[in-house]
Amino acid sequence: MDYIIENSNLKVVINSKGAELTSIFNKKNNFEYIWQKDPKFWAKSSPILFPFVGTIKNSEYSYEGKKYQIKTRHGFARDNEFIVNKQGENFIEFLFSSNEETKKIYPFDFNLYLKYSIVDNEVLLEYKVENLTDGDMYFSLGAHPAFNLFEKNNNFVEFEKDEIGVSKIIEDGFLGEKIQDLFKGKIFKFDEKTFEKDAVILENTNSNKVFLKSLDSNKQLEFDYEGFKYMAFWNAPGSGFICFEPWDGITDYINSNGKLEEKVGIEKLEKDGIYQRRIKIKVS
Repeated sequence: MDYIIENSNLKVVINSKGAELTSIFNKKNNFEYIWQKDPKFWAKSSPILFPFVGTIKNSEYSYEGKKYQIKTRHGFARDNEFIVNKQGENFIEFLFSSNEETKKIYPFDFNLYLKYSIVDNEVLLEYKVENLTDGDMYFSLGAHPAFNLFEKNNNFVEFEKDEIGVSKIIEDGFLGEKIQDLFKGKIFKFDEKTFEKDAVILENTNSNKVFLKSLDSNKQLEFDYEGFKYMAFWNAPGSGFICFEPWDGITDYINSNGKLEEKVGIEKLEKDGIYQRRIKIKVS
């Protein structure tokens, strides 16, 4: 089911399946900033990645000596219905909780909240995980919004601060030792060949913000991802979008031993602990 929050500047639409953001429409310039799900390229617009980011090696992992199978990439939250937990004039909060089905493939009790709110021309996404397990909880969380490019050519990403721009390389769904130099400084230029293999991934960036810009347009998107360990980018060649993907967690390495506690990038949350992150999207 679709839910709408709006003000004089923006109309924002979220679907309860996966609490997925499906539209940020700017009423002032009549531009849709969110990719509109063409299955020819990609049938999502902004899925939440939980409790894993990326692919689990051999679709299997172990925790406390027991093995669990999970065949879906990026976890399972994005494929489940969220309920509306709270709602107001300019915000809506969704909730997804562990249940009998999730416990078969992921042995933890949790609440996962995703709250959307708007102020002026800014959309705030707030993520919260509550550990309801009688012990530690291990998980990853990431965002995956796809933004429409402003023009067919001359789009680029600009970082808030200078970056080295060295990316981890995903091959066949997993990470090895290979890296690639993408850029140095603030400007990351991309084209249809940049993402031929998969996403490009930067770790521990100096910046907390990136901007989507075009030499052929006065439109701009500002993306604040403060606190996340990784910042990834991806698109489907020829599609006309680019994904901005802040992650706390990462796809498995080829040499992963399958033990959840030792998974690279994994978050550990103590009993009754609360994890929180937020993303701000400002459009003009």
